[in-house]
Amino acid sequence: MKDNEDDWYLVELSNGSTGWVYNDLIIPVEEKKDLIKKGLITGENLNVRKSPDMNAEVVKTIGKDTQVTIVDEMDGWFHIILQDDLKGWVHSDYVSTKPNYSTGRVTGSNVNLRANPSMDAKVLIKLNQDTYVAVKGFQEGWYSVIDGSDREGWIHQDFIAIVLDNSDASTPVSRSASRFAGLAKLGEYAKGFLGTPYKYGTSGPKSFDCSGFTSYIFKNFGVVLPRSSKDQATAGEKVLKKDLSLGDLVFFDTVGKIDGKITHVGMYIGDGKFIHASSGSSAKKVVISELNEGYYKDRFVTARRIFN
Repeated sequence: MKDNEDDWYLVELSNGSTGWVYNDLIIPVEEKKDLIKKGLITGENLNVRKSPDMNAEVVKTIGKDTQVTIVDEMDGWFHIILQDDLKGWVHSDYVSTKPNYSTGRVTGSNVNLRANPSMDAKVLIKLNQDTYVAVKGFQEGWYSVIDGSDREGWIHQDFIAIVLDNSDASTPVSRSASRFAGLAKLGEYAKGFLGTPYKYGTSGPKSFDCSGFTSYIFKNFGVVLPRSSKDQATAGEKVLKKDLSLGDLVFFDTVGKIDGKITHVGMYIGDGKFIHASSGSSAKKVVISELNEGYYKDRFVTARRIFN
């Protein structure tokens, strides 16, 4: 790879010829390792330390069954984030880990749980409306899920609503005061990564590409997004530019002739601004940009609302 612009990469072949390739068609040599997962503290009055060392300063003491987010690990230690955004290190002997699955709510009646992501695949069982499932991943319009009886299968995206907060799976996302409080936290969380370097094929927390940034931010609020900007533009519901609100995803055409192809994504944060992982030569980091001025004014393509 010789250069990149948003989701497009200038590559040189072995015969010396060069050209642009969309990132969906490129696999990085070093496979991305997603270490983000949830953990449950198993020890009583466990010390959270400033660094991965038994002699390091204690920043907080937490109790048994406290849920934490694990963002890194080193020599038998977990780097964790608590619910109050405090960071620190705890020894892995005192943490029980579990996959960081999101929660989905079935939105239709008698929805098919299928063996494979296809309308022709075998139906394993029919799920009732408002059934809650664990969401493992997303592939071409289908969610990979586990139901309450530990059956694994696939449900089409049209019949799943992602729950905003995994801590209360009985409460679906709604346009309530709690929704806006959650979105405010989403915005502040995203701003905490301002200045983080741009790097193709990465999804944080030490570096991001554009869709890696949005997928990382939403994942930490219980939402599994598709990996590429093009596929993220199929999630949620379409929203007009004039109706944008905090947390909406905004999509752009940033390569060559402006013809409506989606090559870049960011998250709207209000006041005509959006936050994104920019690959521009003057940035190459997470920044806040103007939506209605400068470079991005005429490159806006569409927007999607994830939290309804």
